[in-house]
Amino acid sequence: MTRSLTSAEIRVITQVAEQLPNDQRQRLLDDLGQASAAPATDDGARVLFEISGYRRPPYRGQRSFGVEGELLDSDGTKLTFELYADENGHLLELELIRWGEGNLICPNWNTINLYSGAK
Repeated sequence: MTRSLTSAEIRVITQVAEQLPNDQRQRLLDDLGQASAAPATDDGARVLFEISGYRRPPYRGQRSFGVEGELLDSDGTKLTFELYADENGHLLELELIRWGEGNLICPNWNTINLYSGAK
């Protein structure tokens, strides 16, 4: 079941878009305006996006927007995230990876640091 995007999801997608070339930025912001979200894991570490009016092609992989980030979970554990597009360059998935024991708790999006390209 889909839901509206959270304010944190909107903020991080917007921050990623600001780092992209004009055409990619505009497509991502347009997608954001039409997107709903569906958690793919119980802890919310993976969120899939649906875009109203867009028919997604059959899945043949995903690609990163090339802007990644680091932030902290509520217990201080390091998290990294990556935002992915489908093969047509449309918003597909947000993935958070926890670099410690246990599941994702509650990301502190105020601690976010973005970086472009491979680290």
